[in-house]
Amino acid sequence: MTQFNIPSRVLARFFLATLLVLLVAGAGCKRNAAEEASDSDANGYLCPACGLKFYTQRTDFPFTCPKCGKNGIEEQVGYVCQKDQQLTIVGRKRTAVVCEKCGAPVSGMILPREKDLKIWGATRY
Repeated sequence: MTQFNIPSRVLARFFLATLLVLLVAGAGCKRNAAEEASDSDANGYLCPACGLKFYTQRTDFPFTCPKCGKNGIEEQVGYVCQKDQQLTIVGRKRTAVVCEKCGAPVSGMILPREKDLKIWGATRY
């Protein structure tokens, strides 16, 4: 069996080079804006019949309102105003959306998170 005699400074350089590669690779693993916008921990809804604002966990997709039992609940999405960072929550099917705070047109739909839906006034079901 052959033994290799590797100087300690070569091992140290190899270790540092490996560590540097791992750090650089890890720094590139950040989520992009599109992934952040399409990720949420909850689904928000509004019942047009009774006005109930509610949300469910991300894996639940109800068809009826938990309060009045009617069909036709509307899934809610969010838009962040570039001027004042206000999150405006509206029905997914809305076409022209303006900021609730300053009235500026907003674009760039995101899925609101549970904390956003609570601020909006929704109740968990």
